[in-house]
Amino acid sequence: MAKINVLTPDVFNKIAAGEVVERPASIIKELVENSIDSGASFITIEVYGGGIEKIVVTDNGCGIEKEDLQKAFLPHATSKIKTADDINSILTLGFRGEALASIAAISNVCLTSRVKDSELGATISLKGGLILGVQDVGAPVGTKTQVENIFFNVPARAKFLKKPKQEEQEITNLVSRFILANPNISFRYLADGKQIYQTSGNGEEDALFAVYGKDAITETIKINHEQYGIKIHGVIGKPSFSKPNRTYQTLVLNGRYISAYQVSLSVQEAYNEKLMKRQYPFYVLYIDMPADSVDVNVHPNKMEVRFLSSSSVFGVVFNACSKAIDSLDEVTKAYLDESNQKISATNNASLIGGQTLNNTSNFLNGPYNSETSNIFKEQPFNFAPNESENNSDIPNSLLKQGFNNTDNIEVNEDVSLISAITKINKDENDGVHDGFGLGSILLDSLNQEKSAQEKPKQEAMGIKPELRKIGKFFNTYLLLEDGENLFIIDQHAAHERLMYEKFKSSIENGSVAVQPLLVPYVLNLNASEIEIFERNKDAMISLGFGVEPFGENSYKISAIPSIVCDLNFDEFFSEFLSEAKRNKELTKLDLIRDHIMQLSCKSAVKGGWDLSQSEIDSLYNSLSKEKVALFCPHGRPLVIRITKHEVEKWFKRIV
Repeated sequence: MAKINVLTPDVFNKIAAGEVVERPASIIKELVENSIDSGASFITIEVYGGGIEKIVVTDNGCGIEKEDLQKAFLPHATSKIKTADDINSILTLGFRGEALASIAAISNVCLTSRVKDSELGATISLKGGLILGVQDVGAPVGTKTQVENIFFNVPARAKFLKKPKQEEQEITNLVSRFILANPNISFRYLADGKQIYQTSGNGEEDALFAVYGKDAITETIKINHEQYGIKIHGVIGKPSFSKPNRTYQTLVLNGRYISAYQVSLSVQEAYNEKLMKRQYPFYVLYIDMPADSVDVNVHPNKMEVRFLSSSSVFGVVFNACSKAIDSLDEVTKAYLDESNQKISATNNASLIGGQTLNNTSNFLNGPYNSETSNIFKEQPFNFAPNESENNSDIPNSLLKQGFNNTDNIEVNEDVSLISAITKINKDENDGVHDGFGLGSILLDSLNQEKSAQEKPKQEAMGIKPELRKIGKFFNTYLLLEDGENLFIIDQHAAHERLMYEKFKSSIENGSVAVQPLLVPYVLNLNASEIEIFERNKDAMISLGFGVEPFGENSYKISAIPSIVCDLNFDEFFSEFLSEAKRNKELTKLDLIRDHIMQLSCKSAVKGGWDLSQSEIDSLYNSLSKEKVALFCPHGRPLVIRITKHEVEKWFKRIV
């Protein structure tokens, strides 16, 4: 008796649907991608009951000829490719010819379409994959697809659907990605008749505002970078605009929204020590590269891709983000929370109890921890502050429409995106834009002695060169003002950053002392781990680790850098191997970054310590000499700014 069965279309279409259609959001993804491929400039998405009851996608694209309607629902029928060679240079979002057949197999579908040269359109109806009929109808140019009763004939799949509101949230997240990935297309998205999104199609900044609001414009850094034939542009969040998870990360490759965990890691690595633990970068990045350098045919959902040279892509992403972040010179701005009239900041410094300082002479060398006293040779800092240009925080398209004044803007929920923008402007009293110049000016102004050339230059920029040192409060925060701004410096964060920069400089200059071990540590590795270890062994040795082969699969560690004298070997090498798997090669600093961050924190003065005036002056002088990031190594702000304008709002001088 024969054991091999040839499956009928109704069976294999349902099986195929399991790959393509997981939930209502999957259907919308396929239909919207078809609309984009059709050249549509306007797309409307309507969902009812979380998309389980009904989905309607309407576009003004090129449409489908009447004679092609039935073929469109056949398995592996597509207008996107003709030969196998076409797969190597795919520029459309869809191409496999599986979507419509799979969707029709597990739902009721009605598709109406009209091409430009035809006076009438045509509609086709299907139920469970079976064609019920095709007929002529009046219709606008474009395509309207209506899908109802998803999984009505596959109850085993239907029971795994989430509640309607949860499915709706999945759809909302997906639509937001489409908006960001296709900023020149106007989208309208409604859920149960309520409008969620309506975009203008006027470009990337308008799309950003539509999805994330004004903070996505005012609290982000622009990127524009090209390397190895790979172009990357978009925005990444300032360190203070970080998020608690990775859902605020969007990557668009050649117009296609994709998921690439390694790219996310590359962006996060670029932030270095500027992010707090369990915080993730915000970004919307667009990568353009040759189509034959990437394989999008990995999975039917086309979310995963394979790069011909993944290391090049990750390197370009890292370099682009690092360059942008390193140019950021930010003083975190405090703002007034109108809802509860409390002063708040993006990141608040925490308070740590402590003791009184008595040793001023060695203040900058961290005298409060004897473990660090002889680890480093003295290496003077030699960083020079540089000034950054002010950048406008408002999209050009908005400026053209008059949104560059300080008047409040009335909002009508029913009007278009441009008319709905509220308070995106900067206060004229702010003087300079946060994050682009104020940091250098503050640090430079801390230097008490200004040259004759510097004063006119600062005055021409509208910033008073002198800072008044007001005092301190809570034995933790130092106060300064320049006539227009009040600066609050966290003494612990400031000293911690200075200590970190000193330790880091000593590591990079090779001036770290080496400490022999009385009892060597034996590191046992498997074959794959040995390859990783060998790749990074030279960096370890140059840092001060004594490394020798010790048998077939082992190494003997006979010495370590003094900076990690309290090293837990098991934890250290476990973390090292885990990190090295994600990155091809680690630097000396990468190897012990976490350790010097902890050491800097332990060595720095604490919140609650009552510093003398000479100790405060010593801290100020050191900040003025060094070009430091205005964040502690763990990502907390070193200084925040409160404008005079904001204070006057507190006291109702301005309403």
